[in-house]
Amino acid sequence: MNQAITLFPHGLWDFDMTHSDIFFVPATSGRLRVMRKGHNIIRKERIPKPVVLVDTREKAALSLHANHPNWIAGERRESLKTGDYTVEGMENILCLERKSLDDLAACTVTHRRRFIASSARLARFTWKAILVEASFEDIKGGLDQFDIPSGVHPNAICGTLDAIEAKFGIPIIHSSTVRELATERAASWLSKHFTYWWLEEHGHGRVLIDSDKL
Repeated sequence: MNQAITLFPHGLWDFDMTHSDIFFVPATSGRLRVMRKGHNIIRKERIPKPVVLVDTREKAALSLHANHPNWIAGERRESLKTGDYTVEGMENILCLERKSLDDLAACTVTHRRRFIASSARLARFTWKAILVEASFEDIKGGLDQFDIPSGVHPNAICGTLDAIEAKFGIPIIHSSTVRELATERAASWLSKHFTYWWLEEHGHGRVLIDSDKL
């Protein structure tokens, strides 16, 4: 499905789709807020932004820094044994696996054993997730709508994802076939996990905003 994106002055994205026009609010352009006693301590404590490590085998990697420089300090290619993305300093505790729809279809049948084995490795990380570049509705609607030639039934894909989550305790993040939205989900997830980790490592507690303990 071909999609065109336009950013309007009033702050909405216009995706010109085949069957409908869909509008999305763009991501915030500000830093994460880390509040203590009503004050943002980002600058005072020199809280950094994460440097994302991207697996060298990752094709068409998400443009995390280019799209979200307020959240991500930069990216560097590294050979990762597991997953597609991690963060510098958190290589052994954080891992994000990305799955496009066509890759997910292959992992359900053709590369099923490899997918299960990689999920078992992913499960060993403290913080992990599988980012699916599709919504539940996208998958249930069938892959033909995205011009993906596959005989894999949508229920087989959904069932495999549910089984992976139930067996290994790996959160499944359904994002979007719209690349900009999938990129936003990944950047936000990586940035927040890094910030919580950094705060805890530097004696500030695992809290972003002290007033509500989030």
